[in-house]
Amino acid sequence: MGFIAFAGIVVIAVIAGFAVQMYEKRALPYEWLIIAIAGTFGAYFASENFPGATVPLLDGIKDWGPTLDGMYLIPAVIGGVILAVVTYFGTRTSESLQPA
Repeated sequence: MGFIAFAGIVVIAVIAGFAVQMYEKRALPYEWLIIAIAGTFGAYFASENFPGATVPLLDGIKDWGPTLDGMYLIPAVIGGVILAVVTYFGTRTSESLQPA
């Protein structure tokens, strides 16, 4: 994955984090940053690992969709969204993270 693709992931993740922060009532002051980091990691991890996986379940998938600067878009979007949503619900429902 090239720098342009990674920079695109980071920019989109930060925009999504800000959107969540502005749309919903804030649970934490820097919740947008936590969500952006999780989304970035999920997108990078999925794009880099799933297309080269040797798992028998994933062996039948030969076409992972379009690429942009070495990043597979479909696994990156799915991985980023899943991890960002899990992080969002984790920060919203965790009792230890709620302000007093």
